Amino acid sequence: MTRDPLALSAPVRGRALDAARALLEETGVDGLHLRAIAARIGSGVATLYYHFADKEALLAALAVEGWRELAGKIERARTSGKYPHQIDGASAAYLGFIRRNPQLYTLMQTQQAVAGREAVRTAEQQAFATFRNSLHGDPRAPAERVEEIALVCWVLGRGIASAVHSDDEPGSADRLIETVLSGFAFLLAPRLGPQGPS
Repeated sequence: MTRDPLALSAPVRGRALDAARALLEETGVDGLHLRAIAARIGSGVATLYYHFADKEALLAALAVEGWRELAGKIERARTSGKYPHQIDGASAAYLGFIRRNPQLYTLMQTQQAVAGREAVRTAEQQAFATFRNSLHGDPRAPAERVEEIALVCWVLGRGIASAVHSDDEPGSADRLIETVLSGFAFLLAPRLGPQGPS
């Protein structure tokens, strides 16, 4: 009985991506080499070339996985019922992902090698759409402004990622994320009239 070579090699791609992600968090993009990944999974470099045309293709696959994982976390948090508003859950998931996966998030949004790839752009657009959905039906966000409010929050998340990664003080990332979530809530809060509440 012969086995399908694609079925045999299917787990290799997943193991390679897992190893690449671990190396990415340890060494950053500059330390990510196909030989190091192959050594980690106990295969030859030629096996990796069967699944990835080159290092850039592997980086793009990592970025796509990252955006999909982020979208899943946002969806679960926004529909969990643990937060007063879905946007609070979505924002917490977004910022938590950035804090826990600094190198991966940097790769996902800044690496030129992956920026022009259609699959990466599509995965990010899908993650953003999931985030944007957390504002639909929120009484604090007028329906006609949902897109721009979501975009502002999304872009602020990118800036927050830089701030989180640049501060090594223990606990500072958690404090920053709590402050940002509080700021998001304030920005979306209904405004009181000039005379205050009646």
